[in-house]
Amino acid sequence: ELGFGLLVDIDGVLIRGAKTIPGTVEAFQKLSDSEGNLKHPIVFLTNGSYRSEQAKADELSEKLKVNIRGDQIVLVNTPLRTFTEWHDRSVFFAGQGSSLCSTASDLGFKHPVVLSDIVRDIPMFDVISHRKRLALGSGELPDKLPDYLPIHGIVIANTPVNWDAHVQFLLDLLLTRGELRTSNKGPQLPLIACNPDLVWASEYHLPRLACGAFVHMLSALYEEMAGHELEVTWCGKPTEITYKYALNMLREQAASLGQELDEVYGIGDNVDVDVMGANNHNLNSVLVCSGLYKNEKIDLTRNITVRSKRASVTEPITADYATSTIGRFIDHVLK
Repeated sequence: ELGFGLLVDIDGVLIRGAKTIPGTVEAFQKLSDSEGNLKHPIVFLTNGSYRSEQAKADELSEKLKVNIRGDQIVLVNTPLRTFTEWHDRSVFFAGQGSSLCSTASDLGFKHPVVLSDIVRDIPMFDVISHRKRLALGSGELPDKLPDYLPIHGIVIANTPVNWDAHVQFLLDLLLTRGELRTSNKGPQLPLIACNPDLVWASEYHLPRLACGAFVHMLSALYEEMAGHELEVTWCGKPTEITYKYALNMLREQAASLGQELDEVYGIGDNVDVDVMGANNHNLNSVLVCSGLYKNEKIDLTRNITVRSKRASVTEPITADYATSTIGRFIDHVLK
């Protein structure tokens, strides 16, 4: 049986802040059977992070009033499960959240290190605060460093808090190749960054900075100090790593439902990651006007050309569809 599949963004498409976007619950009821199970292959594909895929599935199930499984969720860091050559290394995870270490372990990383470990063991690395500098007394690196050093790789897992401390320590790692002793001119320490998004849509009326903004800042500082560009392996939309992972999941779902994918729609509110990602992977791109992109005149239209939110992207971007809400588009698909 031929059918369609959906790769659906979350923030700005299904929810905005803590609120479910009007019409979304009703739309997903139409995609579900009488027991609340989805009748069509759907992967929820987000550049957001969370404790785990199952935790996000549970949250979405409650908001959308349907049954969503963990294997229907691709978080921004989910594809890191495939980076098995990193899993036995000592890897520094930059980001936020008390569960960052457990999230890294759940992804397969056996020796994750986070900023709180560094603050505990090498407090003198962070002396931007004058008060803290005076309280430390000595700013020298201890003779014996923690056993988890040297660091063999860096993962920027989500948007960090305490940008000053994170940037300082990441530069220390990059300029010393993870050893922290002296500058090292060898090959750059490998770095993976999850989520190229420059901004995202919250309930606030203006776009908010996202993980991509943090990496842009880090890159500019590194280039100024090292004399060459920072090499970054990106994970998350619109990268091939993420779309390959998500499309494999979508095909597995289709097979389990006895369906064959005839059309795949990539649905999102971000021109630079959702529309470009879908276009780059030969999917039907659907721009939803309920999040970052807003156009109150649109109900449902074909082939709309829009401008990137990034000043460095000068070429216009064309979405195959533009729709007021995901509910309006699902009505169209189900006709």
